[in-house]
Amino acid sequence: MSATTDIDADGRVPPLPTTDVWSRWGARYRVRAVVLLGVNVILFAGVGCFAFWLRSGEPFAPLMPNYGDHFLQTFRFAGNNDVSLGLLLLEPISVQDVPMQIPILGLLMAALISIPILVAMLYRFWWSVPFILVVGFLAVMPWLAITLLISCLVTSTGPFRTRYRFVSALIALLPAVVYLALAWRGSEEVIGGRIDPADGIKFVAPWVLAIVAAAAVFAVVLTLARIVGYRPGAITPLLAVMFVLPAALFEFHVGRDELYYRLLEGLYEAHFAPADASMAYADAAWRAYRRHPLPRPKWETVRDIEEQKWLFELAADLAPYRSELTRHQEVIAQRCDRFVDQFPQSRYASNALFLKARALDMRVDTAAFRETKWIRFYDEFPSVRSRGTWDLVVTNYPDSLVGAVGGLRLAQLDARNCDIDRAISGLNRALAVLERCASDGASASGEGPLKGVLARGAPESTLGVPLEEVQVEAVRLRGLLVANRDPIYNYEPICGTEQEVDGRPYGLTDLDPRSRDYSANLDALLSRYPHCTVADNILLGKARAAMEPDRRIALLNDCLERYPDGDAAAEALLRLGIAYREGGNVNQSEAAFERLLARFPDSVWADQVYQHWPRARGARLTQAVP
Repeated sequence: MSATTDIDADGRVPPLPTTDVWSRWGARYRVRAVVLLGVNVILFAGVGCFAFWLRSGEPFAPLMPNYGDHFLQTFRFAGNNDVSLGLLLLEPISVQDVPMQIPILGLLMAALISIPILVAMLYRFWWSVPFILVVGFLAVMPWLAITLLISCLVTSTGPFRTRYRFVSALIALLPAVVYLALAWRGSEEVIGGRIDPADGIKFVAPWVLAIVAAAAVFAVVLTLARIVGYRPGAITPLLAVMFVLPAALFEFHVGRDELYYRLLEGLYEAHFAPADASMAYADAAWRAYRRHPLPRPKWETVRDIEEQKWLFELAADLAPYRSELTRHQEVIAQRCDRFVDQFPQSRYASNALFLKARALDMRVDTAAFRETKWIRFYDEFPSVRSRGTWDLVVTNYPDSLVGAVGGLRLAQLDARNCDIDRAISGLNRALAVLERCASDGASASGEGPLKGVLARGAPESTLGVPLEEVQVEAVRLRGLLVANRDPIYNYEPICGTEQEVDGRPYGLTDLDPRSRDYSANLDALLSRYPHCTVADNILLGKARAAMEPDRRIALLNDCLERYPDGDAAAEALLRLGIAYREGGNVNQSEAAFERLLARFPDSVWADQVYQHWPRARGARLTQAVP
């Protein structure tokens, strides 16, 4: 190349072509570039913190006490971890429940992907490193950070850095596309059973939107940069928009209360989730057996002793496991109180109070442990500790599903306190609300009529309230209270006495059906109040508690023979039919169901028949067709 090639007609050396921000040599350009780059880093750090806050509720990841463990746990490409792309769409806020999360997550991911690539193009590679570190350590998405490192190298060096900047940017976007595809595919096994196939598009749309939005950001920023001659400041305005837009969408169309409630709900589910203790129990029993000197006792004897030890650990008030349950109850109660104080007008305030009351009612199901060696919890037998919270639920949300459940729980507590009239009034109100919920179908299923594609369902949708079971429970209790005022004992067999008599001040409503002593307490109650009007319900309770099918059938037949016109007859016939069916005696089962339908056609127990007798359900459907 000749020397004259680099000199123009006037004998001057022409300026170098402007290719990036640093191509301008003026001091003011350099200062402006550094200052605006610092602004960009700060804004992008906000994007990273927002991305982590959306899935954890923590505004700044490095300040978390377990930040190191959390970072190492998430340093996996996919799987059951906190940043799996599939779980990001399900936890803590699911796009199924809150479709507005689709554009929020899509725009957020677009910002995380596009900005480091643009910085590498306009400021050169090394200046993109702080942005990549933000993705890795503030957003805590290390595999995405590594992917962006590759993308920034691609766009800054080698043959992929073409004169057509937009083409280079799209080439640099390919590793991110591969990351999204592989990470999503790795999440399918984790979330496969947790999504509705009909909603599959909701779990792809955020990532499609992220890629499209990233390409759009490339086009806008590169066009602006070319128009202004690559002067500093082309990225900052759009980065501010990419930060503010998803944050504003979240604040005004989702809300912080949504995030904190979902985190509260997740903590509740984690504390009271069933746990398989069969392996630990078997290991403990085997170690106890091996510790015995020869000749050892029978294996069954050692196993039964170990079971009693486990039951003590699970149920005794001062035992370690019971203390752990109490601690969990207090943690949930405090978190619920904090949520209601912080968001008193939230649509989830009623749910938070509901979770608190249920947590205070939680008990360990020792009967389930004896049978299955699973540690499970139940809340159908309310504790006096939860009364104040249930009062708040019923007072503030009387016409809601949670208010109806609260009405039932208060009625149970009122019945145990011998305030029968108040209990019956509360049950009547609760049943009216439950019937309306059943007819509407919205609160029962949690699906509610959506007003738009991005609308949310009913707040109660994730509580998993079994509407039909609650209705049956309320009907049973109301029938028990209305039909069993005894001419001799009044309501003592139902609610006990105010003064302790023979060490047994309790009545039928004071007894927990899942207690290991339930059947023995029923025998003592029947002995104390012989020939009382509630005797048929006591026998029915013994049948429900019987573990052996033959014993259950015998007790149900005894109840029906001795009290054929008692208020417990309808439920006894239903349970008799179910017991016969479970034992394989189809003819006897259908006979019991037919008796129930003939004698009590309008009862809630007749409605239950159709769930256990398909032929009767088919006949009813046929009759309903004109």
